[in-house]
Amino acid sequence: MTGPLAGLHVVELAGELSGPYAAKLFVDLGAEVTKIEPPAGDPLRRWGPFPGGVPDPQRSGLFEYLNAGKRGAAIDLAQPAARELVARAHVVIEDFGPGMLERRGLGPEVLSRLNPNLVLLRISGFGQCGPWRQRQATPLTVQAASGWISARDPGRPPVQVGARISEYVAGVYGALGALTALRLPPAGRVREVDVSQLEALLSTLPYPMLMAQRMKSLGLPPNLRSAPMLGVVRAADGWVGINCLTGQHWLDVCAMLGLPEYGEQQIAIMMGGPERDEFFRMAEPLLAQQTVAEIVELAQALRIPAAPVNDGATVSACPQYTARGFFVSSGGPGWSFQRPGSPFRFAKTPVPQPRPAPNLGAGAGPWATAARSLNTTEGPLPFSGLRVLDLTTFWAGAYLTCYLGAFGADIVKVESIQRPDGHRYSGAFAYEGDDWYERSPIWQGTNLNKRDLTLDLTSERGLDIARRLAAEADVVVENFSPRVVEQFGLDYDALVALNPDVIVVRMPGYGLRGPWRDYVGWALNFEQTSGMSAVTGYPDGPPCNPQGPADPIVGVHAAVALLAALEHRSRTGVGQLIEIAQIEVTACVTAEPVIEYSMNGVVRPREGNR
Repeated sequence: MTGPLAGLHVVELAGELSGPYAAKLFVDLGAEVTKIEPPAGDPLRRWGPFPGGVPDPQRSGLFEYLNAGKRGAAIDLAQPAARELVARAHVVIEDFGPGMLERRGLGPEVLSRLNPNLVLLRISGFGQCGPWRQRQATPLTVQAASGWISARDPGRPPVQVGARISEYVAGVYGALGALTALRLPPAGRVREVDVSQLEALLSTLPYPMLMAQRMKSLGLPPNLRSAPMLGVVRAADGWVGINCLTGQHWLDVCAMLGLPEYGEQQIAIMMGGPERDEFFRMAEPLLAQQTVAEIVELAQALRIPAAPVNDGATVSACPQYTARGFFVSSGGPGWSFQRPGSPFRFAKTPVPQPRPAPNLGAGAGPWATAARSLNTTEGPLPFSGLRVLDLTTFWAGAYLTCYLGAFGADIVKVESIQRPDGHRYSGAFAYEGDDWYERSPIWQGTNLNKRDLTLDLTSERGLDIARRLAAEADVVVENFSPRVVEQFGLDYDALVALNPDVIVVRMPGYGLRGPWRDYVGWALNFEQTSGMSAVTGYPDGPPCNPQGPADPIVGVHAAVALLAALEHRSRTGVGQLIEIAQIEVTACVTAEPVIEYSMNGVVRPREGNR
């Protein structure tokens, strides 16, 4: 087994989606994962999609996606073989619900006697404690409780984000929490990591929710459910997303459409007044005459964030995914389908394509690889002493570094007065005072626990300071389009020349290579490109923008990858480049549409609130 977590042992006592996705990420990082199923199998085996729509627990596409690369053991938890596996594991993952593990005789006290250095990851709808701990949870109820469903489709009741997003978010947070706990010194007892699906969603509240609170506090209309500018619109052969993030984007869109007279009406149109209807009456017929590809190409030439709204039929044929070889073949004898690949790309510790998921009824066996001891921190917090140079902008990268800072890392965020971080302008208004640029709720929420330094990177002095910081950093993080740091001479090759064991996390929207590498984009573009927008909305209505969950979801995935690379470096002394393409992470948590279409030729409809 190769990968940054080779030699790490994980036992999965989980079913359906959250726990298996957390364990899948460990597989993607090279860990050895043993999935213990009840004799009847994981309920997800009966979920599908199945070839030809014929139920078969050995041929579930979603089960195969989430469980490829794992070893299987269909045994009762009371059997000695199950306890032998747990006794030699680093991590146990369970999502049975509060109290269920204790009732099965494997609560924390019992586990502490079996394996006092174990990390126990527990994922549930509402957490292990509190008045809601025993409530049943569904993707809809968790999204509703978190506030996620309130900002889509202004003409109809609120609608959830498609693709069971709450379970994926809890799964990646679970993997992150477990890896964070592994950095702590042994305590002589099991360390529990309690992940609530509700709290995971609350921590990734999309931009419109925070903006609504901000607008209300200023006595302005919250505008919760109007579409962004322009949002999802119909083209001649499908749907396209045009997502203005700045005033310049809006002016360029108006010029592209031959409607320059609307350039000064952005605020009125954005706030949903009569000007909005008038503008769309003019713009929609113009867009409907052009293909999706034509609109995207022209918009991107003008540096306007535009993207195709892909569904299961078109996403795997998207030129950027194809050029990067992202979607991979999976299945077994007599059946096959396409599924997302790994959300991480490591320069020095790549992980090969995983073997197929375990067959139902597999017998338990000993660990195939030797367990290794883990290096832990000496400080009071998991990231004490870790030095991070933060070259990020907006949300996804800042979300990663904010997490590191919360647990003890020393973060230095670099901005420039000439071009401040764009999130300083989100929900901040000049009339609030001279410090208006410090008042953005998004900025405040994702830049806690950091020091801030303004540098002019177009000057030699500014670049020299940035290089000196990089030379002393353990980690450098950036999420610009690839050409930005390359133009400044701060790409991986330049940084490793200054600091040979540095870990560099690059989080470009479309990846470091491919025909779209230099396209501009933000969360809405990645949700549209990956297929997430296509499954969000009502079955008889247009696709809806999920409104920004891609950013924090990408940030958490990047944190998982970084912690794996830190563990590898602590063991080997070797740093490396990690590439996190945001369109690939978003596709990983929207897997079912491409699985369904590639298996059966069926385009998954929008899910509404089912």
